[in-house]
Amino acid sequence: MKRFRTITMLSLVAVLCFATGANAQSGNKKMLAEWRDGDYIVRRYVVTENAPQNANYEIHYAINSANTVVGFEDNSEELARLDKFFSDLRRDTTMHISKIEITGYASPDGTTKFNSELARKRAQELSSMLAKRYGLSGNNIAISSHVEPWSATTDAIKTSNLDNRGDLVRIVNSNEPPMTIDNRLKHENTAWRWMKNDVLPDMRRATVTIAYTKDKVVDNREYKPVKSTPTEVVVVEEVITEKPDKRHHDHNKDKRHQKHKRNVVVLNEWDGVIIDMGAATEGCCPTSCE
Repeated sequence: MKRFRTITMLSLVAVLCFATGANAQSGNKKMLAEWRDGDYIVRRYVVTENAPQNANYEIHYAINSANTVVGFEDNSEELARLDKFFSDLRRDTTMHISKIEITGYASPDGTTKFNSELARKRAQELSSMLAKRYGLSGNNIAISSHVEPWSATTDAIKTSNLDNRGDLVRIVNSNEPPMTIDNRLKHENTAWRWMKNDVLPDMRRATVTIAYTKDKVVDNREYKPVKSTPTEVVVVEEVITEKPDKRHHDHNKDKRHQKHKRNVVVLNEWDGVIIDMGAATEGCCPTSCE
């Protein structure tokens, strides 16, 4: 004889919510994942930052040259810093470039026309080099150029050890044409040698300014205790068998000699584990059972 019965019991169930790479968005936030940590629901978001940061680099050039030479002055160190920036950019998905600006500069000595063209060529040369080196599109790079005025040497003159610092400051800040100032300074032998070796070379350069944003990853924790949920345990099958009395060979149903064999299988729906409870014998008379 087969009988089926259902038993309901209470069990503590942890409700676990996990969403990796979820695409839920809220304004400037994008949810990345959601999971349970004890009594808390944790949601991880990436928050878009609108305020850009700047990374600045400077490449130097020889006099009258627009060729970007890696080994010139400290160019190798600056290019190594640029390499690291773009390497980090490729690995870090939270970094986003908004603008790249390259400005070429020329020192004030010489003619204004020549210097203007030289400054522009330095910017173009560096732009082409970086586009090829880092796989950039030329449309993403803004180019400009600038010829330094003689007045840009004022601070260097004031902090120098030159005896005629006052006269030199008045010369470089005068309203005279740049070539006139150039000629006057060249007549100041000591001052000109110092300026030619220590001041003007730093003005022959091109700068790289990279504006970028870096998103933030934040975790929000919400207190949400685990609730008890009933779990159904099902007795799948119960089998009752009878064993005759060996001494009397009587097949009549003598309830004193009945043996009940129950094969019980319990299905726990919470964790999916099936447990075999085994066989149990009961109802046997101690004085007559073997």
